[in-house]
Amino acid sequence: MEAPTPATVAAQIAPRRLTQEQIDREVTRALRNAEKDIKPADYDEVRAQAERATELEQKIADLQGEISHVQLESLRTSVAARFGVSDEDRALLMTGADEATLTLQAERLGAPAVPMRNVAPREGTYRQTGDNRSDREMSSFVNELMGNDTFWD
Repeated sequence: MEAPTPATVAAQIAPRRLTQEQIDREVTRALRNAEKDIKPADYDEVRAQAERATELEQKIADLQGEISHVQLESLRTSVAARFGVSDEDRALLMTGADEATLTLQAERLGAPAVPMRNVAPREGTYRQTGDNRSDREMSSFVNELMGNDTFWD
């Protein structure tokens, strides 16, 4: 096989002129081919069944998604109830998609908060009795310094 030369390529792509006889022959051949492509008798029925099957497959997929959603909500509800999580917290904070994750979230949400202990137990319990000599001396010193009347006499 020889490599094409520019002259052979130009000859191949040059516009062809067809005679009326050649055009008629091509049109007749195309019409015969079109007649051979006639639809089968049950074409419309088969097409309708195919469309119905597609609709049913979509409906099945939608229902399976809905079933999955309902199962997940049921799991969330049962896990939340087991750990005493409120409905508001369950709806807002329990976002897991499997039982292990939901259980961990529910344990954290349902665990009683650690009560706040007094970190300065003596804070606010000091009372001045006025009987202490150093307290009286300090009070009079402050009063003299500030020029105030005595508070504890």
